This record gives sequence, C-alpha cells and structure tokens, in this order.
Amino acid sequence: MKDLVSHQLVKYLEERGIEHIFGLCGHTNIAVLSALEKSTIAFVNVRHEQIASHAADGYARVTGKASVVLSHLGPGLSNAATGVANAALDCIPMVVIAGDIPSHYYGKHPHQEVNLHADGSQFEIYRPFVKRSWRVDRPDLFPEIIEKARFALISRPVDRDEKADKALDTVSNGILSELTPQLQNASWDRDALEGVVASVAEAHDTKLGKLAGPLRAALAGRAVSPSVFDMMLVLGRDETIARLKDASA
Repeated sequence: MKDLVSHQLVKYLEERGIEHIFGLCGHTNIAVLSALEKSTIAFVNVRHEQIASHAADGYARVTGKASVVLSHLGPGLSNAATGVANAALDCIPMVVIAGDIPSHYYGKHPHQEVNLHADGSQFEIYRPFVKRSWRVDRPDLFPEIIEKARFALISRPVDRDEKADKALDTVSNGILSELTPQLQNASWDRDALEGVVASVAEAHDTKLGKLAGPLRAALAGRAVSPSVFDMMLVLGRDETIARLKDASA
C-alpha cells in the first residue's frame, strides 16, 4: 500500500528535526493533522492564522531553527500573510504549508477559494514577499517540491555528511572567500549568480561544474542536491553568504 502524501510530509518534517508546527484546522489540511496524531511533532493550535504566523516567527527567532506554519486555503493564507511577511523581511526561516481544494474544483468557486486573477492560483498571494512558492498539482511531484523547500529547514551551522566534506576538500578556502563578497554585491537572480560563480571559476582555472559540488556541500551539507543556483535563490542572499562564510572559516 502506498503511503499518503500527508504521512510522507509529516515523516519528512520529523527527519528534518521539526518539533513544533503552528496552525489552525481546516477542511483542506485535516489529513496532515491526522498524520500528526502519531507524530513526535507538537501541533500548536491557535484561534487565528495571524497568531500562528507571528508565533512561528517568534519561535524561529528565539530558537534559531526554522519554523513551520500549517494553514487552510483562502482566508487562512491571507490571515497569516502579515506574520509571514514580517519573517521574510527579517530573513527568518519559515515554511508555510497550506491545504488546497481538489483540482477539479479550480475556478468553480468552491468554499473559500481565492481566484481573483486566475483559477487555482491562491498560492500566488505570497509571491511578492516570499522566496519561493509552489503548488503541488500531483502526488508524484511532492518529493521534488518538498526537496526544494528543504534548505529553509536546515539550521546553521550546516551538518555536512562525509561526501560533502570530501567535496569541500577539493576547493581551497580562497575560492569560497573570494566568491562571498562578489555574491554579496550581485543581483540576486539566476543569470547574475551563474555569472559570478563562472567568473570566479575561470579566475582559478577551473570549470563551473567542479564548483557545484563544493557549493552544495557548503549550503546544504550534501554534495548531491538540486541546482546550486536554485538553492541560493531559495535561501536568499543573507543566508547563502552566512553559510559560505561558515564553510570557508
């Protein structure tokens, strides 16, 4: 029997060291709450989504760990927006997980759907102030999307595995030290980031591909991960720079 996505999500969060989830019950996230019943993760139940996002923000600031918010769709997402934006503006690590209506209801005005500019697009409400937002359209896409969000769940200092340590040993600290200030002043978009890394690689007579593994190791603790530039974009400038400085220290 295949495991439900809700159970996979809770198991994934447990493996990432998440101990608390802040949120509110809704008909679109009831499956996750059911999976949490037998989990080691404590669900902090509140009476308004804005309380959940501000509480998660404060939790992350005090503990230094990433926080997680579980929300309902529509008004749940919009209620939580102020706390999420506050965390984003101060580079506080937070992951927001929201339930959604079944896809066959998109654009048919089901209960609490927000579809002002496009059908099934309520997750785009967060686009102006979060690093990344994704909608899981099919169950088979869940592993790929949750893996992209994993970098926000890793606290510093990054715990590197053996392969990551070996990957870092293949480059000198000088390369990482030289790369850091250039990234600090670069435009934070994919083309600009690729240009900076390629320029540093060329200056040290190496190929861009040979820097990818060490950079993944510095940012996520693993030498084999999704695109290093995707990681940088998800982490943001401040967190990327901090992790590179830690690795080159």
